[in-house]
Amino acid sequence: MDGGMKSVRFTVLTAALLAGGALPSAAQDKAKAAPAKPDARPAPSPETVKAMKDGIEAMRRSDWKQAAEAWNQCVKLDPGNAGAWANLGKVQLQQKDTGAAIASLEKAVALQPALAEAWMALGMAFDADNAPMRAVSCLTRAVHENPTDARTRNSLAIILKKAGWKDAAESELQKALDLDPRYAEAHFNLAVMYLDRRPPSVEMGRRHYEAARSLGAEPDKDLEAQLAGTDAVVESVPPIAASKPPSAEKPLPKPTRPKP
Repeated sequence: MDGGMKSVRFTVLTAALLAGGALPSAAQDKAKAAPAKPDARPAPSPETVKAMKDGIEAMRRSDWKQAAEAWNQCVKLDPGNAGAWANLGKVQLQQKDTGAAIASLEKAVALQPALAEAWMALGMAFDADNAPMRAVSCLTRAVHENPTDARTRNSLAIILKKAGWKDAAESELQKALDLDPRYAEAHFNLAVMYLDRRPPSVEMGRRHYEAARSLGAEPDKDLEAQLAGTDAVVESVPPIAASKPPSAEKPLPKPTRPKP
């Protein structure tokens, strides 16, 4: 942050399990006997379904090694499964294997361009790879594909802030809270944004930080110190005394002459 203030965490979730496209739905299971549409993908094999289930369970346990093995097995069995490629990319991102994550996620969006979760994860991967403009592009595409998802807008805000576009980041966080007023991370991140202003918007920052805490966010000592420190600075500034203009009626001093 500017002004010598310590930076505080700016939070986002990057390892969420892909919501759609990974496992067949119950309706799909019931419709196995129905004739498939010409452009429909065939139902996954039992081996593929088992690999997907193993991958999902491992991700829920944060067992990234086992999850990677499961999703690698899945894409070998079913190379056209966009959801499996996306989940593999997310796991690789957790393992700090950024190059592999980008390759997997690019494969996912090539197979299914409307997959917002994959675009969001790809944006975070490019951010980790120090490619901010590509990160912004991917997160913007994620919002385009899923404009009503508050989490995606929160992620875009983080990338915009890192790129230096603070007004745009604030706007995305406000939109996230319009969509989900109880989104603790967006409240927290907006508090950071308000304190990052010059001069800082202390009361707005405090309001959003307290909202985040009431919704379950962990306390942040740096942010609380900034709030307390800003208050102290404001309270310690003495009032500015009004200066009086010189009186026009007071005679000017007479010039003196040097003695001979």
